[in-house]
Amino acid sequence: MNEVYRGHDIVMLESEPPCAIIIERDTGAALPTKITALPDEEPRSCLYRARRLVDLYLEAPSRQ
Repeated sequence: MNEVYRGHDIVMLESEPPCAIIIERDTGAALPTKITALPDEEPRSCLYRARRLVDLYLEAPSRQ
């Protein structure tokens, strides 16, 4: 369950618990973070949090 969101690839890794990395499409650079689901969460929750992280990254003052 991968997704393109606001110019970034959110890549779900096959792991337990589920986790995701975020890659900038323009540069191919991975953001220096990984999103990991809590033990009782579904992978969709991890994907939702990854989207929120992209939003924060793009809205950061240094990006404007």
